[in-house]
Amino acid sequence: MGCAQDIDRQLDRFLLAHCPDPALIRCAIARSQLVTVADFLPDEIICSRGDRVTGCWLVLSGQIEIRADQQTVAFRGAGEMVGEQGLLHVLAGKTGTRTADIKACGSVRLWCIDASFQQDLTDAEKVVWIQTLADIVNLKLEQATHGRSELRSSAAEHELLLRRFSDGDALGIVKMAAVGQAGPIQNRKAVVYFSDLANFSVWAADKQPVDVARHLRNLATIQIDLIRKAHGQIDKLMGDGVMAYWFIDTPEREMIEPPAVVDCARKIAEESMRYIEDQRLDLGIRIGLHAGDVSFGDFGAENRIAVTILGATVNLAARYEQAKSPDLGQIRISPHLRDLIVRSGIDSDAFRGPTKVQVKHGVEFDVFSI
Repeated sequence: MGCAQDIDRQLDRFLLAHCPDPALIRCAIARSQLVTVADFLPDEIICSRGDRVTGCWLVLSGQIEIRADQQTVAFRGAGEMVGEQGLLHVLAGKTGTRTADIKACGSVRLWCIDASFQQDLTDAEKVVWIQTLADIVNLKLEQATHGRSELRSSAAEHELLLRRFSDGDALGIVKMAAVGQAGPIQNRKAVVYFSDLANFSVWAADKQPVDVARHLRNLATIQIDLIRKAHGQIDKLMGDGVMAYWFIDTPEREMIEPPAVVDCARKIAEESMRYIEDQRLDLGIRIGLHAGDVSFGDFGAENRIAVTILGATVNLAARYEQAKSPDLGQIRISPHLRDLIVRSGIDSDAFRGPTKVQVKHGVEFDVFSI
């Protein structure tokens, strides 16, 4: 008796929600012998993708999961119908097949409507039945449209989040890595930027961490904003330093980017020093620039994405930033990059030097500066 009452309750709920003439379809169901009740165990398969359409189901109790391409598409619960699109195909004279897998989530009871049920309907009943199935399909299409809108919104938010950790060319590799695709390591040419705050360790020693963090964030923001405005790509933040790069793989880029990078470095030095002086901080800024061959790609592990550039060019750019001499300005430039800048039309007198500087391991090299 309880089962019959449950069927009636769910059938009424279903017909009132979707059917333009519930009483008419109720009469058709009452005289039909093609409606049965079936119980399914947890995780039991109700139908599989590619199965021939033999009917549809009204969920009486429990919940079912619809899956396609090994992903969950939707869940359906009591009072909801599944498989109705297949019946519309049958009504149109087509041999329908299932387009998704359906399985039970926990114990499930279904009311199974055989596809042959439709053959015994009167013309009036058939019209109302088609309208009922069409209403269900339209509702699910609306839900799917809303779901796609939410998915697009989620994808946009996901991209914005990724952009907070990666830039430009690196973003594409991060997206590939996020879905399990490993991109090739690329051999490229780049201008590499390193910066560091002079006297930072001494200055920060007696400061509150919250104050140190605030000033670091503000100085990093100045650099990041100007580098991105100059179409550079941020590689990483390193304590009080920033690493960035500009690719110069084509003759056009090799002509345009080097002077643009130097102009960007000038603005960074000016705005950083303005902030440092306004805040009365006992700090300075050094910037090292070098150009050459680099390896670009994801150098991380299976569960750790690490898109970066590597190579001797990167190491030398860091050495130019670290160079110490009273004859050097804030912006230190390698002879090779200086040659590229001069070749692009910048006056060679714009640079100070060269200054011979000794760095780690007794290595000496010439440094131009601004």
